[in-house]
Order: sequence, then C-alpha cells, then structure tokens
Amino acid sequence: MNDILDEHMDNQEELFFGERFWEQYLGKRIVGDPVTAIVELVANCWDAGAKRVRVEWPEGSDGMIVIEDNGLGMTAAEFNLRWRDMSYDRIRNQGGTVDVLVDDSVMQRQVFGKNGIGRFAAFCFDSNYTVTTSKGGTLNRFRVEKGSNQPLQITHLEERSADAPGTTVEVRQAAGSILAAETIRTELGRRFLIDPAFSVSVNGVTIDFEDIENNGMELIEVPIPELDTTVLIRVIDTQRTDRTVKQHGVAWHVIGRLVGECDWKDPEQRSLIDGRRVEAKRFTFIVEADVLNGTSAIKPDWSGFDESNETFKLVNERVQTVITGWLLDVTKEKRAETTSKVRSSFSDQTREMTPLRREKWNSFVDKVAEECPSLTEQELKSVSGVLATMELANSQYGLLHKLHDLDPNQIDDLHQILAEWTVDMAKVVLDEIGGRMKLIEELRLKTNDVNALEVQDLQPLFKQGLWIFGPEFETIHYTSNEGMTSVIQEIFGREDIRGSRNRPDFAILPDSSVGFYSYPEYDAEGGEVGASKVVIVELKAPDVPLGDDEKSQCWKYVRELNEKGLIGESTQVQGYVLGRTVNPSDREERTELNGRVKIKPLPFSVILERADNRLLKLREKIKSAPFLQEAGVDDFLNDEPAEALALEDSEMVEA
Repeated sequence: MNDILDEHMDNQEELFFGERFWEQYLGKRIVGDPVTAIVELVANCWDAGAKRVRVEWPEGSDGMIVIEDNGLGMTAAEFNLRWRDMSYDRIRNQGGTVDVLVDDSVMQRQVFGKNGIGRFAAFCFDSNYTVTTSKGGTLNRFRVEKGSNQPLQITHLEERSADAPGTTVEVRQAAGSILAAETIRTELGRRFLIDPAFSVSVNGVTIDFEDIENNGMELIEVPIPELDTTVLIRVIDTQRTDRTVKQHGVAWHVIGRLVGECDWKDPEQRSLIDGRRVEAKRFTFIVEADVLNGTSAIKPDWSGFDESNETFKLVNERVQTVITGWLLDVTKEKRAETTSKVRSSFSDQTREMTPLRREKWNSFVDKVAEECPSLTEQELKSVSGVLATMELANSQYGLLHKLHDLDPNQIDDLHQILAEWTVDMAKVVLDEIGGRMKLIEELRLKTNDVNALEVQDLQPLFKQGLWIFGPEFETIHYTSNEGMTSVIQEIFGREDIRGSRNRPDFAILPDSSVGFYSYPEYDAEGGEVGASKVVIVELKAPDVPLGDDEKSQCWKYVRELNEKGLIGESTQVQGYVLGRTVNPSDREERTELNGRVKIKPLPFSVILERADNRLLKLREKIKSAPFLQEAGVDDFLNDEPAEALALEDSEMVEA
C-alpha cells in the first residue's frame, strides 16, 4: 500500500486505474470466467460476419489461445477507433446486422454485441494479447495491454500485404485455466450451433451436436401426421445463465440453413418467454423442419416464413405447442413459488371473497402465470391485484373480457389515457360526449321519419339538446318555463290548442309544436327580475316548407310576450323554426325590436350538421361505439332511403 501511495504522490493530479478497473468495466464474469470469455471472443467473430472460426486451445495450464476467423477484418483506422474508444457503440457505428454470403445470397445476421466490451475478453487469460487483422489487402498487427495511467496501451507491431480478410486474437493462458478442449467444444456448441452457416472448430475438431449430446441436449420428435412426417426439435441447455439472450431462443433450420433469426418470438411474432427471465438466457430450441423445403413457406431471402402458408401454419402450430409445453414444465416449480407469493400478498382481499369467488380467483392466477410466461413476478402481482379487485366489484370480470379483445397498441393507448386522466374524470367527460352523441343519432333518426310526432318524439329531444344551438345554451340554468307556456296558450286561443299533460312547457298547434325556454335575469341583490334570454323552438310538420309565413308566426308569439310584459327591454329572443325543407327565398334571418329578436328558419339537416361540428365531427370517428349501436346508428346508415340522404345534402348546400 505504501508503494502505491509513494508512486502517485509525485503528481497528485494524475489519473490512474486500479486493479479493479477492468473487473468493474467488463464485469466479473468476462474477466474471471474462461467460458464467458471464450464465448465473447467467438461472438466477436460472429459479429464480424465470419463463416468459419478456428480455436486453438492449449491442453495444459499454459500455452497460447488462438481465435481466428474469416470475417470482414479491420483496417488500422477501424481497429484504433473500435479498441481505443472505451465507450464504443457498435450499433451506432456499424449497425445491428452484418452481411454474410450464404449459398450465393447475402443474408443479414443479427449481431451479438452492442457496446464492444467483448473485444477485451482476452484479458481473462492474460494482461496483454495480440490482434492480427486484414482488410483491403493490408494486414495490421497490434498488441493490446492493460495500462496504469491509461486503461489501455496499444502498440502497432506490423503492417504488410495480405490476401484474405479476417481477424486473429492470440493470448497466453497465463491465468492457469485447466478447462479441457472437449469442455470448450461443448460450451461453444451450446451457443453457436443455431446457424449452420457458422462453423467453429476447436483444435481441428469441428463442433457439432454430438459435442453436447450427453451434456445438456434433449431431442423431441414432433409428429405431423397430416404431412406424414416428423419434425425434430433439439433442446439445448447451457446449464448456466448467460450474460444476454443472444444465441438463445428458437432457431429454425431447413435443409441445413437458418431461416430468419434465433430469438424468443415465434415466426408469427408471439412472445414465448420474457427475455429478462433466467430461462431465456439458458435454453435454445433448434427446429429441424426440412418438410418446409419446396413449399413456398420460406421467403426468397430466407429472412423468415410466409405466415399465410398453410403448411407452415400447421408445422408452426405443432412446434410452438411443444416448445410452450416444455417451457411450462421446466418452470413449473418456479411458477408455483411465484403464485404462492402472489396469493400471500392478497390474503386480505381473498378473505373477503366467497369460497366460490376465491376459487375462481386462484384459478385465474394459475392460468395467467401459465399462459403469460413473459410476466415477471411483480407484473403477475399487478395483474392478480386487478383480478382480486374485480372479484369484489359488481361488474366482476366484464372489464377483463373487454381488455382481452384489445390489440397491443390499444392496450398501450389505454395505459396512456389512465396515466393522464383519472377514471372518474374520464367517465364524466365520456358520459357527456356519449349522451350528446346518442342525442344526435336519435334526432337524426326521428327527423328522417315522416311518422315522427313533434311533441312526443322531437320536442323532448330538442329540450335536451339546446346546446346544439350555440355555446350560450350550455348553462344548466336554461329551463322550460311553465308560466310562460300558460300565457302562450292564451295567446294561441284554447279552441285551437291540443294540450299535453306530460309536457306543460309545449304549446301544440295543428301543424307544429312550440317549446319555450328562458334564462333568468337577476338584480344586484340576486333576485330574479325577468328573463335575460328567451328561446323559442318551433317544430313544423314534415309537409310544411319553412318560409316567411312561418317566421311571421314566430314573431307573433314574441310580440304577444312583449305586450304581456314577459320580455323586458334587455331581453334577447332567439327563435328557431325547424322543418325538413326551407324555401330558398326565405332563408334569411328575421330581426325585430332593434335586433333584440332574431328568428331563423333552419332545416333539420343543418341543425344536425351544427351538432356534429360542435362535437368536432366525432360521429364519423366513433360511429362504431357501443352506445351508438344501441341508438341504431348502423340501421340508420344502412337503411336510410337514398332520396332522404339526397334531400339532406341539398338542404345543407342551400344553408
């Protein structure tokens, strides 16, 4: 310790790298585990696009380890960039794939590494190693060694011409590893047999499935009686958890060639297992499906399968069933332990359930754990908590059934909505929108029905939908005025009135019904002093075209209200005369009393268009919503007579 202190006391501003730097930078397994180190070094060859790798492994505890590949190689500039940059980003600088020529066609191979730390795996065996690399007809040789004031000391040893590209790493096994060559073949075989186009030999012996046959490989035959054949699945167990999921998953071989990639998604992109789980970094399934050769199931570039091919769908279904069952069996004990912890977490809630509901909840937990192997323990707890809450809720599993029908993007959208809105807040908004959308659809149906009754069918709907006429009608203080109605009935004359016991705020004439609504005006003390605004909605029979006479009739009502003192000097009056058609020459708004009275004739189609606009034209966007189906919107859209649609369109143009 004193020697180290003395060494650095001379320059107290100098940075230095202690003995634990490389362990912290690379991780204990790369610098301390020979198997991890040799796997990383061979993975570098994979990433370089090599098709052949030669490994020389010393038989004793001392000797040279050699890893030679026929990949792309590097120029001197590329080597210096990749080795000297301690935070090198392989994906950003070189991409996530490398081109490999296979059977006269170029295949894109997914690379193993991301941050390039595998280039230093040779430090597991000694404090220095050499890299010889060739590219573009030039060979360069470098020595790489651990530094003190700098993490690395790189020396350029040689430059000369060369014929073939490739890279060779040589390091002396000075760490005293006594692993046998057979062990190295087994460990590499467990990870690098996923692609027949990638061949690795150790001490001149090419690795094949026999190297792992008795060391963690299981053979499963999958009969396909419809095709009179059997598909072979090789299950490879590394018997240890690797650093990443690379080189693990499911690999499909057809006539000795890899189709697509080796990963944990089946060819139809369904996730078989969560890549974060231990099993995902330990097992590999190699499916030998020569039966798919010549069936048009394989894409021309061998990048995957045609999912619509019937032969592939049959084979894939049988294979995935076997793989899923195998994974469920091997994770059975861990799954049981997880579900036991989940049950303990929700013991308080389950005690409140009836025995039948408790049994149902337990079954759900087991089923979710079994059918969703990608769920972590914490995620399973979250799902189970939701299920427990549902069991105690009145609607129970109705929500879960609705979630089951959502696709992944919709689930993500729902998660975002709940992140930005509370459920109560969303319900208030959606209830209001839903109610208004249903009202519009009911009006659309009724106004296109020649048999609809103004008082029984239309007036109640317009009473609910005053907001259609403008934002000032949003206030809850707009109400029907029964006292005003009785005055209006006097104005009309009782001999001409058909009364309505259920709707005292409507005055009904032979060819129309009239609704009267007012907004009160208050004095400084808060006392009501009259009407601030009066709205008259007159609905005409379908066979009555709207014109100047109808506007005059509405003005007559207003004039009588004014004479009887129901309209003050500041009261605003808005009259709407509504019907199916408007005479083209009478579409202008009529004004009286210096503009305080406005009477506007409008066709139903324009009113409904205004309603759509006020709801931001949501009708077209959400016309498939369940609450609109209840209102009969589909029947209306499908069954509405063509002449009615044409009439509505023409009136909208006129308006």
